[in-house]
Amino acid sequence: MLRTLTLSSVLGMLVPAFGQQELFIESFEGAEVLFDVNTSDVGSGVGANTWLINDVFLGGNGIADCLGFELPFTIPSTAGQPAGISTPNGNYLHTASTVAIANGIENCSFGAADGFCTDPGNHFARMNMDVNTIGQGDITLSFWWLCLGGASNYGEVYYSTDGGTVWTQITTPIAQYSNQSAWGLQTISLPVFAEQSSLRFGFRFVNNTSFAGGSDPGFGIDDIRMVGEASVPAEITTGVVPESVYCMESSFLVPYSVQGSFGPGNAFTAELSDATGSFATPTVIGSVLSTSAGSIPCALPGGLPAGIGYRIRVVANMPAIIGSVSGSDISIVQPSNAGSNGQSTYCNGSDPIPLFTLLGGTPDACGTWVSPDAIVMSGLFDPSIHPAGVYTYTTDCAAPCPADMATVTMQQGTGLGAGNDVNADVCAEGGSFTPYAYVDGGETNGQFWYAGAPFPLPDFSMPGVYALDYIVQSGDGCPTDTALFEFTVIEAPNAGSGLSHTLCFTAAPLDLLTLLPGADMNGVWTGPSGGAFSGVLDPAVGISGIYTYTVAGRIRVRMIILS
Repeated sequence: MLRTLTLSSVLGMLVPAFGQQELFIESFEGAEVLFDVNTSDVGSGVGANTWLINDVFLGGNGIADCLGFELPFTIPSTAGQPAGISTPNGNYLHTASTVAIANGIENCSFGAADGFCTDPGNHFARMNMDVNTIGQGDITLSFWWLCLGGASNYGEVYYSTDGGTVWTQITTPIAQYSNQSAWGLQTISLPVFAEQSSLRFGFRFVNNTSFAGGSDPGFGIDDIRMVGEASVPAEITTGVVPESVYCMESSFLVPYSVQGSFGPGNAFTAELSDATGSFATPTVIGSVLSTSAGSIPCALPGGLPAGIGYRIRVVANMPAIIGSVSGSDISIVQPSNAGSNGQSTYCNGSDPIPLFTLLGGTPDACGTWVSPDAIVMSGLFDPSIHPAGVYTYTTDCAAPCPADMATVTMQQGTGLGAGNDVNADVCAEGGSFTPYAYVDGGETNGQFWYAGAPFPLPDFSMPGVYALDYIVQSGDGCPTDTALFEFTVIEAPNAGSGLSHTLCFTAAPLDLLTLLPGADMNGVWTGPSGGAFSGVLDPAVGISGIYTYTVAGRIRVRMIILS
């Protein structure tokens, strides 16, 4: 059964003396012995001897059987104990020869291994409970002992810091305990004894083969004590973190100071309260293996609720100490969320589109929009004025959290639609006129409709007003687009037909317009020299040449020859 001896469990045996505290004592007088004997630790458990706990000091005589021969032997009495032992000549732990025990002799003895009649072997006795020395300063082990033994027969002392799984021999100040037939006090103080949560000690008697043999007594032990120097109680003071407001998932250092001692393997851990300052279910935000003051690298986990009443404390595990709470509240801010990227295809002539509705997730409505041409805009996309491309949404409304960013890509549907409505005046000349030449900003693969039908189209050589619908079938799910066209066909001006005419110098003045039957009356004449001409030619003073009549852009050339 694993037992741990702590300060609270040994209050009855604590004896203040010169600033010391007695952590463990085994005088072998109590009803419960704190040692197990004849264990298998460190290769032990076989041989011609055994461990006993009794108050027998008287020796005696006996007979041993060796290869069928009876050999008499004498076990001398064990030396009496001095007054320094708590119960002189009371119970003690010691080895005894199994042959001696068979002869009724149970004081401290051993049977030396000779390779013939007595087998070699090692015998181990160990504490069956742990002693916690954390926070106790220097630890001293003391015990009374005797062992005459020989060069091959001696005692050893061991310690364990893991509950007796691994044992380490103590070689300072003595490695082999022998050559001492009277009781003497041994004290051992090593740094490794301090700050251990499960310290134990054990004793081994080694009985190697030797023709020279050895002499009683064997290995005897009494009044085993562990004393700790009184030390400053372990304490932790949690320092102040650098800032008072942190963003979720921020990293920072938590400083702490200590007093007293902390054991090897100790971890200082920073814990975060809930938003009300309660540590009922703290959140670990960082840890560092250390036994001294310093700082703990910490990181706030995601998913914490925002709040203004968080606190931090530092705790230790060797010993288990809860430090003070940080001196002031800290606030934790949820970072702003710009949502996830989106995209959309818009149609020519579509209504304005709120870009915010195209973001994925649950974006915060506190950001700003920037167009593909790096211009800040309202976030209302108007296909008639805004270009296609990537529109960037940035939220920066949760200091000190970093800004978040998402984008919406606007793609124009294939085709430009029918374009703008058109009002145009055209001349009634017929010829190669086509309304497609008047399409304004749209596709030219649409269909003109007149009077509810795609054909026939009006005769644009006839004056009049003609209203047409221009319809374009768009792609990418965009609706059919229509533009209204209104053509006003104006009758073409008439300057008559060109001709040549001969006048005599003696002829009367002639109105040249009479030579152009059907011509419009609102034209103008120019003479052969290019100057203005009244239109009435007097042969007596006029000159031969080309007289030109122009009506609203229509030019008719009339050649007049005087003879």
